Amino acid sequence: MIGQGWGQYDQLTSPGDLNGDGHTDLIARQTTTGDIYFYAGTADHRLKTRVRIQANWKLYKWITGAGDLNGDGRGDLLGQDSAGVVWRYYGTAAGSVTKREKVGSGWNAYSAVVGTGDLSGDGRTDLLARDTAGRLWRYASTGNGTYSSRVLVGTGGWNTFRGLY
Repeated sequence: MIGQGWGQYDQLTSPGDLNGDGHTDLIARQTTTGDIYFYAGTADHRLKTRVRIQANWKLYKWITGAGDLNGDGRGDLLGQDSAGVVWRYYGTAAGSVTKREKVGSGWNAYSAVVGTGDLSGDGRTDLLARDTAGRLWRYASTGNGTYSSRVLVGTGGWNTFRGLY
């Protein structure tokens, strides 16, 4: 069954509609191998059988679904490596991801990062990041796979929460 064994994953995230079929999908990272699995969503709100789409993503401290960053109608993924560099992967129609592209560095300043919906009101998905002092920052998507400069949206106390979801 699809629902068995969820404890084998250390990261679960939804990029939105990764393969562009109109249904929300799920991405899972297996704890032991770091392999990334794609669970396609269905019209009846279920998940299809998993498909391995990437191997050994243990190099990433976190991965998050970022929504559609480039306007192609497919959800995308971000991952931060141990050096604090964030990498972008665009979703493909086949339910996989493209080769990684560097988004930026210096992200070790954040204790939590999550892809969100449209917080800035421009019709594009945004990103929230919590720094180690507990401040919350918004990064608005530019629509071409990058983000604008950060904007402070929460002045403190956000570090009392275990994570951002």
